[in-house]
Amino acid sequence: MAYLSAPVDARRARRAALAGGALLLAALTACSSSSPKPPEPPALGAVPHTVGVEHLRLPVERYMLSPHQALTLDEASDAAVRACMRRLSVPYPPPARSAADPAERRQAVNGYTVLYRRYGLTDAAEARTWGYHAPTAAGRSPAKSAQPKPPSSAARGVLTGVDTSGAPLTAHRGRPVPRGGCLGEAERLLGAAGPQGPGTDPEGIVARIKADSFERSMADPRVRKVFSAWSACMRSRGFEMSTPMDEVPSANAERPSRKEIAQARADVACKERTNLVGVWFAVESAYQKAAIEEHGTELEKVTTAREKTVRALDRLTHSSFRERS
Repeated sequence: MAYLSAPVDARRARRAALAGGALLLAALTACSSSSPKPPEPPALGAVPHTVGVEHLRLPVERYMLSPHQALTLDEASDAAVRACMRRLSVPYPPPARSAADPAERRQAVNGYTVLYRRYGLTDAAEARTWGYHAPTAAGRSPAKSAQPKPPSSAARGVLTGVDTSGAPLTAHRGRPVPRGGCLGEAERLLGAAGPQGPGTDPEGIVARIKADSFERSMADPRVRKVFSAWSACMRSRGFEMSTPMDEVPSANAERPSRKEIAQARADVACKERTNLVGVWFAVESAYQKAAIEEHGTELEKVTTAREKTVRALDRLTHSSFRERS
């Protein structure tokens, strides 16, 4: 077994040298019989028949902010940081997007939507227009904007609350710096430690469940089986792909080619024919339900913290510090 460590293999070799092949065979047989069996894949609930994901919600999403709330959290946090930086007279770059542009807001919301392209391309309209490329606001080509000027060391210190030596920064030009800098102040105001609410930072329980369920579902025999069916469908249309996660090199080009669009359309059509999305969603949901049951106490705390963040968002989005653009 590939996961056995080198010391284990060495010990077995020494036993073989001392006791002979027969004894080694007996030891290996005993080891094999006593090894725990891998856990059975969880049973599935209802398997939806769908290619679109707009109406689907993974079990762990109930512990997360909605995509619109997550975008509002991002904006409110940014506004709180800006207010803090202005108070300390430290320059800070302008927002990257316009909050008034509906198309740009839709794009931003997609970035916080858990199932958006989680199972690859699933939107036939996007496939017809964009292939595998990410849609851009109002159908415009991606802008090649200049990179923002990096903040000065003084600005970084005020932002993070840490000076260049790594020590806590407590004052800037005679004014007190909040604990943890302006980022720390914003986090305390909003009560969130993660882009989609409490527990969604990389080490948070929500993020861990979400990442683990995806990895386990990718290896699940039921998903692998539907991958094979989808791959055969793609092959029949002239495209070689093993899984929907395979890289499509042309997606890195400036614009989608006709071939890429044809491949993207075949991808979505084959997902619909094989019900890949429905099966994959049902399998991943089953893994998440098992994890939620196992981590119930931790998730209760996340729920309490999430409600606090929602209340803070309601309050702060109407407060005077919020920067309008």
